[in-house]
Amino acid sequence: MSDSNSPWGPKPGSGNGGGKGDGGQRPNRPQRPSRDNVIEGFKSRTGGNGGGGNGTGQMPDFNIPNWAFFLIPIIFLLLSSVFTVQGNEQALILRFGDYQRTVGSGLRFKLPNPIETKTIQDVTNQRETIVGIGDDAESLMLTGDENIVDINFAVLWDIKDLKSYLLKVDQPEDLVKSAAESVVREIIGKNELDSIITTGRQEYGGQVRERLQELLDEYESGVNVEGVQFQKTDPPAEVVDDFLDVVNASQEAERAINEARAYRNTKVLKAEGEAAKLLQQAEGYKDRVIADAEGEAQRFKLIYGEYKLAPKVTRQRMYLETLEKVYGDAEKIVLDGEAGSGVVPYLPLDQLNKKGK
Repeated sequence: MSDSNSPWGPKPGSGNGGGKGDGGQRPNRPQRPSRDNVIEGFKSRTGGNGGGGNGTGQMPDFNIPNWAFFLIPIIFLLLSSVFTVQGNEQALILRFGDYQRTVGSGLRFKLPNPIETKTIQDVTNQRETIVGIGDDAESLMLTGDENIVDINFAVLWDIKDLKSYLLKVDQPEDLVKSAAESVVREIIGKNELDSIITTGRQEYGGQVRERLQELLDEYESGVNVEGVQFQKTDPPAEVVDDFLDVVNASQEAERAINEARAYRNTKVLKAEGEAAKLLQQAEGYKDRVIADAEGEAQRFKLIYGEYKLAPKVTRQRMYLETLEKVYGDAEKIVLDGEAGSGVVPYLPLDQLNKKGK
């Protein structure tokens, strides 16, 4: 490329065939480029000599305004200042590395990079941390009765404080896993194997969640524990058959005990019912006897009052009433006082016997 076509402009002294040019500069000393020289060199290489197309394939001349060189950085800065946060997200804003603010969902603004930087995190969707799968060091735990249990469980959690989650804890996911394993070992170490592998999963899950939340709050992790789910609580694989036999025997014993209790309750309830029935009958008999006695006593008092007023009449009435009560239901033959003299009277005994039968 000739010196006259250089994009940096003609070298000094090139028009004199070498030697020193104006100002006493050496021919081989490069001239410091300037913005005008760059533009002129680009125009000369593209054929832009101030005229339009001349049919020789050269591009037409065009001018680039000086302010265009500043427009691209300005657009880049503006684009880095505007961002969008989704409904399930929050954004943490740092200014020169220091915490500035936390913003929620919507169209948000900040100072251009690198003055302010943003970190966006999902804070509402549930996250899951699984402990004990594929690692015996995590899954095998010692119980309170000195047995070993094989456990794996899942911790369900989300972010409740984005500032603490990002700035106060390094690797918060690892912290959740380590803290959960520690709390589960503590709870399992206080309980016996039978309850752990049979009926205690839900109860122990609630205890682990509460204790884990307290521990993560002490660390200021910004994590909210939604639940702990035990997926497996089994004895080690080497002795699982023996443990199943023990569990089955325990269940059979429990079933027999429940049947015995049911039989006992049936007999006890029946006996209690009979006793209550007898008591009620006795109370009724007592009340009836007392009422009859009180009635007889009251009747005697009334008769005695009448007797004091008319003794003879009262004795006669009492005599007749007694006879009526005694002979009321008996078969009777009434004989005249004169029937006993002379001939023996005829009595229809056969008819009386039939009526008696």
